[in-house]
Amino acid sequence: MKRQFNLLLIALSGVLSTNIWASEFDEPAGAAINILSALQDSSAVNYINAENLVNGNSTPPTLSQVKTQVLTENKRYLIDFSNIEHESDKKIAQDKLRRSLGLLTLGDMLIISEHKDKLLFSQLEGSDDTNLKRLEYKPKPRRVKKSISPLAEVDNSIPRVAFYIEAKRAISDAACNPTWNTYQGPVKSTGMCDNAHISLIYQVTLQRSLPFGTQGSATPDAKIVRIAIDDSTTGAGIQLNRNFGNILLHTRGIPWPEGGDEHEMVTTALAQSYDFNFNASNEKARILRTVPKSNLNKNYTNREISTFSFGVVAGGDASSDGPKGKLEASANWTESKWLSFETNDYRVDRHSNGPQHVGFEWAREQYPTAESVMVTTIHGYTAGITLPVDESRINKMGHASFLPKMEVIYSADPDATGNTKFDIDSTVDITGFRYMTNVTPFFGVRTYYAKDDDHQINSVNKNINFVVDWDHPVFTGGRPVNLQLGGFKNQCLAIDTQQKISAKECDEYDNQQAFIYNRDGQYISAYNTKYCLDSTDLNQAQSCNLSLTQKWSWEEEAKQDSLKSAHLDHYLTHDKQTGELSMTVGAESKSSLSTKMYTRYVNVFDPSTVETNSYK
Repeated sequence: MKRQFNLLLIALSGVLSTNIWASEFDEPAGAAINILSALQDSSAVNYINAENLVNGNSTPPTLSQVKTQVLTENKRYLIDFSNIEHESDKKIAQDKLRRSLGLLTLGDMLIISEHKDKLLFSQLEGSDDTNLKRLEYKPKPRRVKKSISPLAEVDNSIPRVAFYIEAKRAISDAACNPTWNTYQGPVKSTGMCDNAHISLIYQVTLQRSLPFGTQGSATPDAKIVRIAIDDSTTGAGIQLNRNFGNILLHTRGIPWPEGGDEHEMVTTALAQSYDFNFNASNEKARILRTVPKSNLNKNYTNREISTFSFGVVAGGDASSDGPKGKLEASANWTESKWLSFETNDYRVDRHSNGPQHVGFEWAREQYPTAESVMVTTIHGYTAGITLPVDESRINKMGHASFLPKMEVIYSADPDATGNTKFDIDSTVDITGFRYMTNVTPFFGVRTYYAKDDDHQINSVNKNINFVVDWDHPVFTGGRPVNLQLGGFKNQCLAIDTQQKISAKECDEYDNQQAFIYNRDGQYISAYNTKYCLDSTDLNQAQSCNLSLTQKWSWEEEAKQDSLKSAHLDHYLTHDKQTGELSMTVGAESKSSLSTKMYTRYVNVFDPSTVETNSYK
C-alpha cells in the first residue's frame, strides 16, 4: 500500500516545517528529506521513493499520468533511487519505471518537470545542485492559444513520444584552472572562470516509420530515435566567463639595473574545443543520419533545415476506416527542424568509431595560439602590466554562452525488442593563452613573449543517458484505440499489470485501456505490447502469436458494430449487468447479453507538432 503523508503535521528537528507537501505520494526518505525541506514551497512536488517499487508497495505512474500531472496540473516529480542499497534491486525499480514510461534517464535522483509543453528529465546530484530550483512551485504562465490547421484538428496524434533531457553542471574554479609551468615551478591559476557552467537541453523523440511510397522515395521501415539541439531548444549554453582578461600567475620585482624574467600570466579561460558524443549501448540501434552530415569549416554561417519523412497511419478523414483501420501506412509525414550554424574561429569535425557512435567537435582553428592573437608590446618596466592581446581576435563563442546545434537520428529494426541505453557526453576543453615578460638589464625595457610551449588543458564534461524500451507501443506505429462495451454507458476494456482483463470507466488517457490494432488483426495491449486480446481466454491477455484466436475484424451484424474472431467466426460478447466477456455465434438477442462494441482513438501519446509537420 502506498504510504500517504502530509508534512504539515510533522515536525522536523523539533520545529514545525513551514513547507506544504504534496499528498498522495510517498513519504520523503533519506537525503530527500533535507532536499525537499530546503524548498520555499514544495507543494507541487510528487515524490516517489523507488524503493517501494522493488517490494511492490506501489506501482509506477504511467506516461499519461505523469504528463497530466506535470503539463496540466503544474506538478513536478522527484523520483528517488538513492535509498535502494543493492544494484539488482535498483535495476528492478528502473525496469518497472521504464516499462511504464517507455523511457528512463539514469541517476540516483530524477526530476521530471515542464519545458516548452513537454516533459523535461533532469538529474539531481545533491542538495547544492542548481537543478533543485526546478522543484520549486511556480505559477503556470498564461499561454496564448495557437491557431492550428484544419488538418491538424482532424488528426493531431501521429504516434510519437517527445521529451527533453538536460545536461547541466556548474564548473568549479578547481575544475576550470589548470596548473601552469612558470620559472618558479608549477602554479595553479585561480579565477579563470566566472559563473562557468554546461547547460544544454536535448530534445528526444521516439517514433515509428512504416514503409510507404515507391522505391527510391519510400519511407524507412524502422523504429526511430531522434536526438537534437535545434533552434527551438538549446538551454543556456556553455559558458566559461563573460569578460576576457588576464590572470597573474607569478611576479617578482627587478631592481635597476638588473634584468630577467619578471611576470608570468595567463588569459581568462578559453575553449580549446567543444566535443559532443552520442553512443548507443548495443547493435539494436544504429545511426541513420546526422546534422551536420560532414565537417564544417571555420567562419561557416548557414541556417539549415533538417527534414525527415515517416510512413504513418493516417487518422481522421485521411483514413476511411478511422479507428477500425488496421495498422498499415497510408501517408507520408514530414517533420522539420531548423539548425543555425556560425562556427567563427572553430571548425567542426564529425567523427565516429562505429555505427553506434558519432561525435561533433568544435575545434579552435583560427587564432589557436597565444602568438596568433598577440600584439607587440614594449614599454618601460615601471609601467603597469597590460594584456598583449588583440581582443578583436577573441570571439565570445570561445568563452561566453556557446550554443551548439546538431541532430542525430538512430534507427532500429521494426522487430527490435529489449532496450538500448543512449549516452550523450558534452565536453569542453579549457585552456588559456600564456604570456611572460622579461626586463632588459640596465635599459629597463619590458618585453612581452608568448609562451605556447606551456599549453595546458582541463577537460570538463557532463554525461547524461536514457534508456529506450523498444517494446514501447509508440514503436508499433499504430494510433492507440480503446474498446468500449456497447451494453454500458461508459465502460471500456482494460488490461492491468498482471494482464488481467476487466471493464473500467473509459479514460482516454489511461494506457491500460489502449490497444494497437495491427495489420494482422491483433489487438495489442498498449500497456504491454507482448500481450494480445485472445478469444480463448477473455479474463487474461495472452502472449501475442499467430493464432486465429487473436485475429479480429469489425463487422456490421444486425445493424450494429461487432468484433468477430477469425476462430470459428464467433463474436465478442459481454453481459450487460456484470460486464463478463464471452464468445457467441452471432448478434445476441438475449436482453442480458450484447455484442455491440465501439472503438475510438485515445490520447496516450504526444500530439504532433502542427507547426512543423505536414502530410504529403
